[in-house]
Amino acid sequence: MDIEKEQKARKVAIWVIGLMTAIWVVLSIFSFTDTKDRVRPRTENITFEGVTALKGKQVFQAYSCMDCHTIVGNGAYFAPDLTKIYEKTGPAWLKAYLGSPGTYPTKAIVDIQLKQMLSKGQQLPADIDAYLEKFPGAQERVEDRGGVKALMPNLQFSAEEIDALIAYFIYTGKINTAGWPPKVIADPEVVADQARKLEESSGIFRFMSPSAANTSQSTDNTAATTASPAILGAQVAKQFACTACHSADGSKVVGPTFKGLYGTAVPLADGTTVNADDAYLTQSIMEPNAHVVKGYQQGVMPSFKGTISDDQVSALIAYIKSLK
Repeated sequence: MDIEKEQKARKVAIWVIGLMTAIWVVLSIFSFTDTKDRVRPRTENITFEGVTALKGKQVFQAYSCMDCHTIVGNGAYFAPDLTKIYEKTGPAWLKAYLGSPGTYPTKAIVDIQLKQMLSKGQQLPADIDAYLEKFPGAQERVEDRGGVKALMPNLQFSAEEIDALIAYFIYTGKINTAGWPPKVIADPEVVADQARKLEESSGIFRFMSPSAANTSQSTDNTAATTASPAILGAQVAKQFACTACHSADGSKVVGPTFKGLYGTAVPLADGTTVNADDAYLTQSIMEPNAHVVKGYQQGVMPSFKGTISDDQVSALIAYIKSLK
């Protein structure tokens, strides 16, 4: 009797093991079918402006970016996940932002970067409006945060490091993450409160009633027709986000400060000096790599040639003159 019970128990155990094995095989097949396309691209095969994504990964690690950001959900969760940032914002916004990450770029700066990329043969939309339509993340950031200070510090990336990071974000964007990480559902009131704090610290206010906004715009337009060249220059500096890189109070940001700049002897990277007069400042705006200031990165500031008018340049120089 005991032998019969033991044999029956063995048969049941064999059937259970067989059933579990069959279930495991089926689940494994389905798992493989779902993930067979989830193959990571090779970092050395993806480039941007001749710099590989592998170099970008090294830059990402060297600056400890994951101390704040996440990639495929891995990181500190203090700052946005960057896995799909390229798909959202595109290369022009990324290059504009990474050049001075302490301030969000304006539409004018993104436009300048777009034109430079198009001149190098990059396959991108032909104008800024089409670009923003293709990359809605860039449009959202330009409209909601353009010119506003960011929480990210100015890390003073070199031009090569910026291109490397963009290549790396192209790479991460090609990873099939199967929907991970999940989308964060933020409390709208918390988001609005944080946005107000950022804007107040930047001196830029967007939370106005339509009537107040129209009144402010009308006042600005009236003032623009009667303002001094220095005041007009301050408006130009705001429009093109010049103070994202050049401070007006003498502090060091990404580029040399505007305060006390005019008329001084500026030491250059090649060991020479140049007088900061109208001619030098004009050339620095139009051809920023012609005379790189000692201690600053080459290739970070874009050329404004073809984007800024002669009158705007004159007004900007007048503004710099006023910052003694």
